[in-house]
Amino acid sequence: MRLYFILGISLINFGYLSGIEIRLWPVNARGNEGFVEVYHDNTWGLIGSPSYRFTDVTSALLCKTLGLSDFGYSSGWTPIDNYDGVVWTNNLVCDGHESVIDQCHFPYKWKQDYYTNKTDWAYRHGTRLFCVDAQITGGPTQNSGLIEASLDGNTYSLCYDSLDMNAANVVCNHLGYDGAISIDKSEAGVNPIYSKQLSCTGCEYSLSECDRSQNLTSKCLFAASVTCKAIRMAKMNRYKDEGPVEVFHDGSWGMVGDPGFTFDDKTSSFLCDRFNLGKAGFSTTGNSLQTYARKAWLGLISCEGDEKDVMQCKHSSFSAVPPLLHTYRRGTWLYCFGFNVTQMRLTGGIDQHEGGVELLINGRWGYIATQGMTHNDTDNAAKVICKEMGFSGHGAVLSGGNYGRHHDLFWMSLLKCTGNESSILQCHYNKGATYAVYDVPFYLRVRCSGGSGSGLGSPIIG
Repeated sequence: MRLYFILGISLINFGYLSGIEIRLWPVNARGNEGFVEVYHDNTWGLIGSPSYRFTDVTSALLCKTLGLSDFGYSSGWTPIDNYDGVVWTNNLVCDGHESVIDQCHFPYKWKQDYYTNKTDWAYRHGTRLFCVDAQITGGPTQNSGLIEASLDGNTYSLCYDSLDMNAANVVCNHLGYDGAISIDKSEAGVNPIYSKQLSCTGCEYSLSECDRSQNLTSKCLFAASVTCKAIRMAKMNRYKDEGPVEVFHDGSWGMVGDPGFTFDDKTSSFLCDRFNLGKAGFSTTGNSLQTYARKAWLGLISCEGDEKDVMQCKHSSFSAVPPLLHTYRRGTWLYCFGFNVTQMRLTGGIDQHEGGVELLINGRWGYIATQGMTHNDTDNAAKVICKEMGFSGHGAVLSGGNYGRHHDLFWMSLLKCTGNESSILQCHYNKGATYAVYDVPFYLRVRCSGGSGSGLGSPIIG
């Protein structure tokens, strides 16, 4: 059943909403989120557009009007499937002083815009509303600040002494973040301090589900503020220690990076440490994002390593780029382990003396890409590779038969050696592949002469 509330009369002049029926479509299992529909001219239609996002003040008033909660937030570029209605308006602005949405500003006239008639990918997205019973305000970043909670019919600040990390995780998860980082003491705000102890397991959907039967045993001296985890690694394959990095902003998760960006080593290690995946890391670019369903939020981020919260790192301006754009079908990829080549082999040749060069890093075999390498570069690389693998003769590059598959892994590209190095790790190279490699994937194939020693298939000391 669709949830809706009738508000009364009709549209009046001067661009304001009056007497409007609104409801959520579709209503989730808890009935507290969905796309906002408005009833006009005997037809239900959406409020919003693919890129539009309600302000938190407007979201809160919508949630109050719907009788769901005192707080709310929204997100744009949110996938909307199977919607066969229209869009009536793409804007609604409230300033927080209104008691009903009739008093909010409605900048545009009614305009019927059919989603079902649109072939543009943009119209598979819309503005989604989330109604919640807590919010964080007044912090230096969106993901940190004083906690305000709607409990027992009133709005409160929470006592620092009554809050543990379980309760903090409930707050952050309820607001869409990936749990909490820390709890801090703050001066009390305009709201009264909640007088009861919050006992949460950390698995509750919201604070209202936590045990609140015990009163505080002493006077509360400080209110509680929280910093939520606003960055995480997206899971795109079976490996837990690699993937694109996502950041939470304006109500939704989105990718960090672009087809040509890589994190520097300091930032990579810092991110991996924050993800509890070790202190070593590196990144590559051009990895496939074909199955990624969210937007791109940040083009770059750079950390010094001493930041308390990742969102304190230097970063570009937030700008939503839907991943369906062609230029974002590949992007930045983080690996949370060291770039340590432990083994090398030749595969796909007529014997053990020739084949495609594969490197083993952290249990995963990958190729060396040849895009951007000159004939001299590939010849010198072949000499170093054959020497390192224990062959006594010279190495030569094999032409042909080196066209890879689009899902092949490339560990190295733009390899430049003098030919005198004892290991390819002493040469200049890029970690991972360049963007062009994944559109036309060519890998290095060599033939080595002379007898082979223990170097073939043995660890490389770099």
